Amino acid sequence: MKRFFVLAAILGLVITGCAKKEEKKGQYLVKINNVTITKEDLKKEIEALPVFAQKMFEGEEGTAKLVDELIKKELLYQEAKKKGLDKDPAYQKKLVDSQKLILISSLLEKEIEDKAKVSDKDVKSFYDKNRADFTVQGKPIEFEKIKDMLAQRLTAQKQKEVFETYVENLKKAYKVDINKEAIAAMSKKEESKEPVKEAPQKEAPKK
Repeated sequence: MKRFFVLAAILGLVITGCAKKEEKKGQYLVKINNVTITKEDLKKEIEALPVFAQKMFEGEEGTAKLVDELIKKELLYQEAKKKGLDKDPAYQKKLVDSQKLILISSLLEKEIEDKAKVSDKDVKSFYDKNRADFTVQGKPIEFEKIKDMLAQRLTAQKQKEVFETYVENLKKAYKVDINKEAIAAMSKKEESKEPVKEAPQKEAPKK
């Protein structure tokens, strides 16, 4: 069961472009009702996986394992649709939330990540200015040994700065109306729901 959830996390339970209707020409590997999975689909699935996960599906045995996982995914997807779960309000809400997150991720990749890149020169300059902070037993750590760690730190810091500036500019560009009274009233209601602590009962006097 644990193995299933690991593979499900890698592949994702949301059907991607791997399953197409039979309009597509070319040699198919699997056909499930009117849906086919082709060599090209399988190749794209593998390329989309992290490097460590790709190694799980190498060779003939690995390919067969991946095909089997895609079959399971398509079967579960078709069964869910057959039961009408795609019309369920809870599912529709999750779908909208997922679309929002995907769009936000695309926006941040374009507006934040691309503008927050750190050059090797920036990393070396930071190291030189703060060399005293990178020592072991009084000896400075060589730049090459901590270069990647410093690059990650500086990139994260720069991304945070760019993100905060970007959001502040959005707040100015969009009309944001915060109803502080409603928020305060809501907070008070939440506080009133807290269970009332009962006063400790006094022991009856001994006769």
